[in-house]
Amino acid sequence: MNIKDICREFRKLKGKTIVGLTGAPASGKSAVLDRFGKLGAFCVSTDALAKEVLTSRAGYNRISKSFSSGVFLKDGSIDRNKLAKEVFSDKSKRKRLERILHPLILGRALALIEKSNEKLIIVEVPLLFEAGLEKCFALTVCVETPGKLRLRRAAARGWSSGELKRRSAAQFTAGKKAALADVLISNDGSLKDLWKRVDWLHGFLKNRPEKK
Repeated sequence: MNIKDICREFRKLKGKTIVGLTGAPASGKSAVLDRFGKLGAFCVSTDALAKEVLTSRAGYNRISKSFSSGVFLKDGSIDRNKLAKEVFSDKSKRKRLERILHPLILGRALALIEKSNEKLIIVEVPLLFEAGLEKCFALTVCVETPGKLRLRRAAARGWSSGELKRRSAAQFTAGKKAALADVLISNDGSLKDLWKRVDWLHGFLKNRPEKK
């Protein structure tokens, strides 16, 4: 299935509120997703699924046909760091990789959601708007974090300022993501402050009436 078909299948699922979660690099998306999970929501990380897809037969075969031998290790496996460097420095290659990965990742996400008995589903998608995936979801949520704070958090995870800039340049600006989202979660304080905001949003989403 292509992305449009998969999004259509997302919207067909009855009795579930499926929410797309996004934000700029180092904004705190994973922390928000983790909190939703602790509150009982069924959570899906497309970053985690991307790692699975890269080692799947379908993903490997398509990448091997579309990229040079420079992105592979001596044992033939994909070197994720080299692949990331190549696609982040070349927009056409990045788009090529996205065309390969996005349908496979969304297909896996859909299969997981279909098996879940939870009514509230949170799907973390870094490139939600860039890939035109907003139609997959009943609601989109963006984690909004000041640039200086994102820089500090990126450094804490071992990224240089150049790495953060490189990753950010491959996405919409933080402001554009925020403007496109239905709901914003501000992550400008402590983790405890963030949890309180996620807790409130969780309660709102749990009690949100289902559209007929």
